[in-house]
Amino acid sequence: MTAFNDFWQRTDQRARLGLIIGVLLIALVTVALGALLLRTDYQVLFSDLAPQDAATMTAELDKLKTPYRLSGDGNTILVPAEMVHRTRLKLVAKELPLRGAVGLELFNSSEVGMTEFTQKVNYQRALQGELTRTILSLDEVATVRVHLVMAEQALFKKNVKQAKASISIAMKPGRALDATQVQGIQRLVAAAVPDIRASDVTIVDHNGVALTRRSGAEGDDGAAGGDSLDDKRALETYLNKKISAMLDRTFGPGQGIASVDVTLNHKHVKTTTENVLGKDASGEGAAAGVMVRERMTSRDGPADASVPAGAGPANGTVTSETDYQVGRRVEQVVASAGAISRVNVAVVVSGALDQARLDRVRDVVALAAGIDKARGDAVAVYSMDQVATVPAAGAVLAQAAPAQAAAPAVIAATSAPAAASANTLLLALGALIVLALAWRLFARPSQPQLTLEQRRQLLNQVNDWLDAPATSRKDQF
Repeated sequence: MTAFNDFWQRTDQRARLGLIIGVLLIALVTVALGALLLRTDYQVLFSDLAPQDAATMTAELDKLKTPYRLSGDGNTILVPAEMVHRTRLKLVAKELPLRGAVGLELFNSSEVGMTEFTQKVNYQRALQGELTRTILSLDEVATVRVHLVMAEQALFKKNVKQAKASISIAMKPGRALDATQVQGIQRLVAAAVPDIRASDVTIVDHNGVALTRRSGAEGDDGAAGGDSLDDKRALETYLNKKISAMLDRTFGPGQGIASVDVTLNHKHVKTTTENVLGKDASGEGAAAGVMVRERMTSRDGPADASVPAGAGPANGTVTSETDYQVGRRVEQVVASAGAISRVNVAVVVSGALDQARLDRVRDVVALAAGIDKARGDAVAVYSMDQVATVPAAGAVLAQAAPAQAAAPAVIAATSAPAAASANTLLLALGALIVLALAWRLFARPSQPQLTLEQRRQLLNQVNDWLDAPATSRKDQF
């Protein structure tokens, strides 16, 4: 300590200040490095959680005595890096009711004395939770709500309610479900829930728009009309793309225009044919069908000496009766709705084609579109010069309106160019006037004004020049 005091006394004030600053810097660097090395590294345990899921998980972490932090508006949970995987496995093993869905784990701890009604409610909740988890596995789905209406099992009731399901789906930003995925969800629910049909599953998005539509057979006229329009549009689009692709490859891109109109038949037709299986139309041949009864009756008469003994009943009568059950064959043919009634195709190709080439193009288009002439389908193929002929101007005016209506139009057409030329002349004149004024103001140099003293000096110089001899004038120049 004495040596340090002697050293401190020998140093000047600047050295003391430098020593103090150096010690402070070393201490600050040491503290910063210690905090950096000893601080806990938190990593993401779960992210993008719903508020109710975050509350459930944090409550479970509090029970497990696990430190955690919240970030990202409370929807992201962070835990120490060395505890991420272990904590995640613990939470998954707990089978927490995430997203408000409780699955079949609800029956893991069954209470003694549970009533039948409570068991039914728990079973319905478990089915809804399991379906919710399955639908959430789709990449396009963000949140799901599943509601089930279970069928009532009654012994003495005639009118039993049909099981139904309603599903509300919220999509992820920029994602959507196509028709095949919606149909797959319907079949999934129908296969998982007893006594429910796929057509009884209704799916809506987060805007309340129905993603499923009822068919016309179910009696929903509005929905049937929407479905028929969608089917018509889809079929027309398919045929149009098919024909357009063929025209592009044949004549070049954009060299052909195709338009398709499809008429669909949305009537459900059920045809029943019943035929009787008996003898043929002539009534001849062996009896057909199944023999159900055969009876033979004999009646004895008085003895006849001419008939030998054992040759049969003497003067008797034998009656034989056989009954057959006639067969029946019933055929039922059901024609589903949406069959094509008629297809009309119109094609216009660029350039000038002769009739032979147009006929060949018509045949190719008919084969590509599946045209059936017996059904009444039609195909029209024309070249551009046949449908885009420009008539003369006089013919257009003559066909457009009568002479009384055409005269004002001609006058207006001739007066419009005259008015336009007059306006152009006025604008040009105004522009010339503006340019002249600008030239007078800015282009001409401004001459400086002389004061009275300068004028006197200039006048004296002119007088001196005039009074001077002629030789001196020449010397000045």
